[in-house]
Amino acid sequence: MLKSRITIFLIVSSILVLWIPASVFAAEANEPAGVYTAKSYLNYLHEQGEEKAAQEFEKFPVHKQQEIIYFLNHPDEMMEAAEVEETFNPNPVTYEESADHTEAGSSYAVRSYSTAASSKVRKGTYTAEYKVAGFTTTKVQTAVIYRTSGSRVTSVKGVSGKVIKNVNPLVSISRKQSRTWISSNRAYGQIDWEWKVGPKKVGTKRQTVYGTASGASGGSSITLN
Repeated sequence: MLKSRITIFLIVSSILVLWIPASVFAAEANEPAGVYTAKSYLNYLHEQGEEKAAQEFEKFPVHKQQEIIYFLNHPDEMMEAAEVEETFNPNPVTYEESADHTEAGSSYAVRSYSTAASSKVRKGTYTAEYKVAGFTTTKVQTAVIYRTSGSRVTSVKGVSGKVIKNVNPLVSISRKQSRTWISSNRAYGQIDWEWKVGPKKVGTKRQTVYGTASGASGGSSITLN
């Protein structure tokens, strides 16, 4: 009797040894690469020198932190859930032509502010700030540089863009393509930004910015896929 009980125990133990690792591996297979916790994410922010973002994150209650971490670990869902806050340059920006300085991301050179001449070079900017659970993870800006003469937009000199902020460790953003044009006396600049999670492409966001002869600007952002 004792021998039979020992035999049964060994059989059951063998089944458990085989079953438990399989279930663990199955669960791990469903988790995205680079899973973060609140603690490890804070460590990441400190390592990246993102102290302002770390302080902002720490101010959230625990349940909000958990919500943020969930979206950081599931960027596909974050792309759908993110709220976009849009801003434009608050004041008209005007330049004099010069070969001394090149606007970042553009081949057109500008130097100093000017308001005297009737012919001016202006810059309009559009910024999209992406938030999940009230926390800003990403901020991307596009700018159009153009020339005006009196009340007319005469030419577009270039379009520039930059990722101002990205504190999602799983996401990378790169400039894919751009173009400029004039329509209805407005100068337009457009950039397609490709978002990736590691090597996997998760979507393209198109930013469009415009500037007017008075220096006012506006813009929009749409997801292409």
